[in-house]
Amino acid sequence: GPTITETSKPTLRRIPRSAGDEAIFQVLQEDGVVVIEGFMSADQVRRFNGEIDPHMKQWELGQKSYQESYLAGMRQLSSLPLFSKLFRDELMNDELLHGLCKRLFGPESGDYWLTTSSVLETEPGYHGQELHREHDGIPICTTLGRQSPESMLNFLTALTDFTAENGATRVLPGSHLWEDFSAPPPKADTAIPAVMNPGDAVLFTGKTLHGAGKNNTTDFLRRGFPLIMQSCQFTPVEASVALPRELVETMTPLAQKMVGWRTVSAKGVDIWTYDLKDLATGIDLKSNQVAKKA
Repeated sequence: GPTITETSKPTLRRIPRSAGDEAIFQVLQEDGVVVIEGFMSADQVRRFNGEIDPHMKQWELGQKSYQESYLAGMRQLSSLPLFSKLFRDELMNDELLHGLCKRLFGPESGDYWLTTSSVLETEPGYHGQELHREHDGIPICTTLGRQSPESMLNFLTALTDFTAENGATRVLPGSHLWEDFSAPPPKADTAIPAVMNPGDAVLFTGKTLHGAGKNNTTDFLRRGFPLIMQSCQFTPVEASVALPRELVETMTPLAQKMVGWRTVSAKGVDIWTYDLKDLATGIDLKSNQVAKKA
């Protein structure tokens, strides 16, 4: 990619949620990244943190996976539909999220779904990540580089303050348009920290260079929430079979589709079917059911 000098350092644009998906998407196309102020409300952040708190755990080393290289040293919780009613009922039905996904994925892919979502916490002394592109989790996208179809959209939401000192995610606006994606990424300190309040989200595509920053504080646990949507052409990282049917049936049809319990259409090609027809019909999947009390 091009060398970045201080004078030409790009800026990270910010736009309120209320601006709507068309305005937000325009900045996303131009810069590859944009901060959505107030993506989640203060009340949603409070309730979501409350649902997640009892389950957070240290990432256990030893998997030698691509994911491990980015999660080592973090506390985390994934498979969030299992743990959070707010995730299932509010985020998976969020109008702005769907408006943006339709704009990004619709032209090339048709439908989209959830690939992975985690709550990640970095402790004081956390070393930070190298800059990377989300779509490098899909080998064919790495091969195609800039020519790859749009594969992912990360709504990386702050659940605590994000500051330069506590390791706010760093992003490189414009890096989604660089000619050569295979070139070694620039040093992390050339990227811009996404300074945010709780509930703000830094939105970026699978082609945008980014990485968690170093936590230089002595006492601050920085908590972030990558919520990553993906073209339905690609297999989700998190398996839908882990979600009990009874739980899935409390969800809306749209939310069920997002978590891999309904058929998706890739430009008219039906994927994730039953007897080559609609999955939900084939297994008689109910929706919007009242949850049974535990």
